[in-house]
Amino acid sequence: MSAFREERAIAKKLEILRTAANLFNRNGYFQTTIEDLANELRLTKGAIYYYVESKEDLLFQCHTLVATECIERIKEIAKSNKTPVEKLEAAMESLIMLMVEDDAVFSVVNRANMLSGDMRAEALRQRDEYESIFQSIIEEGITEGYFHSENKKLAKLLILGAINSIPYWFKKQDEESDQEVVKFFSQNLIKMVMK
Repeated sequence: MSAFREERAIAKKLEILRTAANLFNRNGYFQTTIEDLANELRLTKGAIYYYVESKEDLLFQCHTLVATECIERIKEIAKSNKTPVEKLEAAMESLIMLMVEDDAVFSVVNRANMLSGDMRAEALRQRDEYESIFQSIIEEGITEGYFHSENKKLAKLLILGAINSIPYWFKKQDEESDQEVVKFFSQNLIKMVMK
C-alpha cells in the first residue's frame, strides 16, 4: 500500500511541476502565483505546498527535473560503444527532441538565473555537468580523428547555443514536424566539427 501511495505522490508532483512549467512559460515566472497553479490543478494552495516550499523552490524543482533527465541521457550516450560522431549526433537529437516534445517544461532551464543562493548554484552545477559531458564527446571525436576544431569549448557553445534557440521559434503548429527539426539541426550542426 505504501508503494502505491509513493507512486501516486510522485505522479502528483510531476503533474504539479509540468503544470507550473507551462504556466511559467505562458504567463511568465513573476506573473505566475502558487494560487494560479492551485486553480489550474483544482487543488488548494496547501496541497501545492505539501510538495514545494515556495515558488522559487517550484522553479528549482522544475529545473532539476529537466536537468536530471538531460544528464542521465547524455551520460548513457557518452558511455555507449558508438563512435564519437554517433554519440554527438545522439546527444544533439536527445536534447532537441526533449525541447520540441515539451518546450514549456524545457523552458525552465533558461530561467535558472531567476534562482538565488544554493538553488542557483546547484542549477549552474547541473548545467556545467551536462556541458562537460557534451564537450567530452567532442574531445573524444577530436582525439580519434573524427572532428576538427581549433577551440573545443567554442565548438560546444556554438552547437548548444544553436540548439538552445529552438524553443524561442519552434511551435508545435509549425509546418516542420518534431523529427524534421531534430534531424535538420543534428545533421547540420555536426557538419561544423566534422573533418
